[in-house]
Amino acid sequence: MMQVVAKEDDMKMFRLGLCVLALGLFVGSPARQAAAQSAPAPANVRLAIQPLTNYTTVLLARDKGFFAEEKLNVTWTVISQGAWTVEAVYGGNVEFGGSGLIEPLIARGNGLELMLAVANTRIRPTPPDNNAVLVRTADAINKPADLAGKTIAAGLINSINYIHMVHWLKNKGVDPTSVRFLELPFPQMADALYQSRLDAVWNVEPFMTLMVKSGNARMLVHPYQENNPNMDVTGFYARESWLKSNRDVALRFKRAMDRATRYFNDAPKEERDDWVAKYTGVKVDLVAQMSLPHFVTEFNVPALRTNIDLAVSQKVVKPFDIETMIWKP
Repeated sequence: MMQVVAKEDDMKMFRLGLCVLALGLFVGSPARQAAAQSAPAPANVRLAIQPLTNYTTVLLARDKGFFAEEKLNVTWTVISQGAWTVEAVYGGNVEFGGSGLIEPLIARGNGLELMLAVANTRIRPTPPDNNAVLVRTADAINKPADLAGKTIAAGLINSINYIHMVHWLKNKGVDPTSVRFLELPFPQMADALYQSRLDAVWNVEPFMTLMVKSGNARMLVHPYQENNPNMDVTGFYARESWLKSNRDVALRFKRAMDRATRYFNDAPKEERDDWVAKYTGVKVDLVAQMSLPHFVTEFNVPALRTNIDLAVSQKVVKPFDIETMIWKP
């Protein structure tokens, strides 16, 4: 048998060649270099959102891994009033706020650099909507004129519900100055109504269905549907300067949220109800009876213009072009 014995120097050169070849395949490959350069850096994104069914898709995006696939660590704080959400965004405490859209429109019209970045929900086209003015079941309040001289809770003064309530009263021939408005967060409205501290409340899901199912309240009217049909009711916004300097992170957030919205819309009703129950903490059998908003991925620009017109008519904002406020990456 013939034995071939390599010289020690030859073996060293052979091993060195293998190392160089492997290094070249790993580092020198154009495909690998491109992949390394295109991989997005992990990013933290903080949200301030309201305790409404409208933000169920945030939880869905997290739990289905849509945020993780975009290398985003998304956390959120629940805030009861939209105006406070605007303050959290503008103060730099969060990257994105989620609330009714009148509040950021007013902020933009008064000089704050807020931009509408991600669409979220739209009102339902026909009754019942996912929000309503409610009164006590036994009270003799059955028409707009019956609200004259009464006390109503419609969120904060100059909030989206307040502005629409004033407009609806005027259209129905009721002087809004004859009504006393009491500022209350949505979760506190039911008890205030039941205890006769006021006469009517404009509440939203999940609280609206809970109130009706209690037997102590009934729905009177859905003002959004009469004032501005098919309007966008909630969305996500951020500072314009942040969107410019963090365009990639913002795009990844929008991509994940739009994906969650499409998933939610395509899911069977039972699965949608499960997601809403998980986000709101309401039992799934009650969720099944709720009126959910329409979840959307694009803004309804004409309806946004109508909301600006309403705010301008009540002298809470100066007119401006809504197109300048919609982020167009």
